[in-house]
Amino acid sequence: MKIEVLLMPIINKIKSNLMSPHELQYLNYRKKSVETKTILLEGTHGRGIEGHIFSLAAELLENYPDYNFFIAVRDLEKVPAMFAKHCIKHMSRQYLYYLATAEILINDTSFWAFFHKRPEQKYYLFWHGTPLKCLGKATEVQGYGNVQRNLASADMVFVNNTFTKDRLAEDFGISEIVDNEFVVAPSPRNSALFDTSNVVKGRYVYMPTWRDDKQDLSELKNHLKKLELGLKEGEELFVKLHPYEADNLNINEMNLNHVKEFPENQEVYHFLATAEKLITDYSSIMFDFAVTKRPVILFTYDQEEYESTRGMYFSTKELPFEQVKTVGDLLAVLREESSENFQELNQCFNPLDTADGTKEVVAFLLKDQTTITQIQRYPQWNGKENVLIYAYKFDNNGITNSLLNLLEKVDLKKRNYILTWPEGLITKEREEVIRQLPKGVHTFIESGKTQASLTELLQTFAYMAELPAVKETVARMYRRDFDRIYPNLKIADFIHYPGYDRSYAVWTWALKPLGIKTMIFVHTDMEKEFAINPALKKKIIFEAYRSADHVVCVSKSIGEKIKHLVPESKVTVMNVLLNPERIRQLANKPLPEQIPQRLLQDFSDNRIKVFINIGRFSKQKGLDRLITAFEGVLDPNTRLVIIGSYGPEETAIQQQVKDSIRTEDI
Repeated sequence: MKIEVLLMPIINKIKSNLMSPHELQYLNYRKKSVETKTILLEGTHGRGIEGHIFSLAAELLENYPDYNFFIAVRDLEKVPAMFAKHCIKHMSRQYLYYLATAEILINDTSFWAFFHKRPEQKYYLFWHGTPLKCLGKATEVQGYGNVQRNLASADMVFVNNTFTKDRLAEDFGISEIVDNEFVVAPSPRNSALFDTSNVVKGRYVYMPTWRDDKQDLSELKNHLKKLELGLKEGEELFVKLHPYEADNLNINEMNLNHVKEFPENQEVYHFLATAEKLITDYSSIMFDFAVTKRPVILFTYDQEEYESTRGMYFSTKELPFEQVKTVGDLLAVLREESSENFQELNQCFNPLDTADGTKEVVAFLLKDQTTITQIQRYPQWNGKENVLIYAYKFDNNGITNSLLNLLEKVDLKKRNYILTWPEGLITKEREEVIRQLPKGVHTFIESGKTQASLTELLQTFAYMAELPAVKETVARMYRRDFDRIYPNLKIADFIHYPGYDRSYAVWTWALKPLGIKTMIFVHTDMEKEFAINPALKKKIIFEAYRSADHVVCVSKSIGEKIKHLVPESKVTVMNVLLNPERIRQLANKPLPEQIPQRLLQDFSDNRIKVFINIGRFSKQKGLDRLITAFEGVLDPNTRLVIIGSYGPEETAIQQQVKDSIRTEDI
């Protein structure tokens, strides 16, 4: 019974870190040979076959019989008949096999986080439209890690205009640091829109954008009912909702006549080509449909509210489309003759699109027709050394501030400095630190669970517990996952800046066979840290000191201590940098209101001595001993100020101050 109790925490930890069955299956399939002339296509995580994926697959079916291709879909019963023999179920064993072995991978969004492209594979990502709504870093500090990783993993990212290229590269943080290419080429899905042979007069398509998963659909239902009453004989309005909304609103059950659900058996862009007019709001579909030169109407009834809560690269008011805010105005515009001119917009956002665009793109990919002059390639990497820095949670402490000061002083033009952290690790309160990083400092977010077989996981747990373990097994797991997390980044140097985390301490020696130089910082007296904090593992940290190319100590005394404890370590002393300019700026600001008035008076009284301590609320800082020592000072004209931002001892220290005989003076 006692053994079971002791083992349960270990067993539970293994369960929480073990890959799911399909992830383990995929990891196993990655050992098999890559199959040449085999292509796996996937759109929106298998929700359907439309847009780019439909167009590319149709071209493969018609003109490339020597290629085997498979399309991943969730529902095999709803696939077009023409592709029936080429569809496989998303996340099935067959899917995982081809994800691991197909020579060519094509996606229009992203593969799940466990995906890890092999060197023998080619990955082409066709981005799903021109963005009006802000993406990635333009809206949030984290939450987009897997999309960032997919954009970095792709050999080529296809877009149909330079605006989209620039926004994706900058706002998903792959510009300058990733060794891959953006390709500005015709949009495959837009090829279908050049077919004018089946345009139906009086056929309108309404494609509103998805707002959020809490949207009240009653307003949408009310709009559809009003449109039903206003539409005339010979007019029909087909509504295509976002999949999340379509699951909660069945238009066919509303018993409408003129308003209809978008036909499931029709590919979106081929059906859209038959529409006389398009109605949307903030969706990128507006830019695509403009190639038809037929009317686009923006039904922006909630524009002010939407733009205030959802960042946009530019306002819809800057676009040459008719815009209305009421159903009555929408009905009136539907019946007006169009006078818009989309020439300037198409030159900007659809400059290369033609009816033969899909053919040109596939020929570019499979026949290596790099002489197709209208297709433009833009390498991303600037060729400078990439330095990866792990900085933990960016807590409000001395380690974070010293790193920020360092980044202010380092020559950002000489190398690319990339900060990294696991997705979601930084608290909302500390995200502002990332937003204020010096211009030129890059960020790359770790996403997904560490890929590990059961054997690798057991060996890693043993090593982390300082038990006998096969180090090469542990290192192999970390190297493989490092390549998954940072694809095409060509990291030259890795810096473990906090110096405490065991997993990243392993990187100091596990990554060296990849040719990566490694560095670990030491910010405190580690001998005392080990005595106070049992979670720290001396054997693991000391092995990192022995293996790293540089062990950087922030003071001479700490450096001497490390040389004594680990003689083999290559110690460098670099004193903590200060930022005088920032100190001057803060000094000129008004004092915070929460400072007690009595303390402000004490500061200006020359008879009173004020002792100030700054540090986190942790055992290592000895605040309990400081308070006890202060109680022994008999001079009543003394004060003790404790400034601390966080820490496990905060509650205990507050209670000690409250109970102190000198509580009024602390």
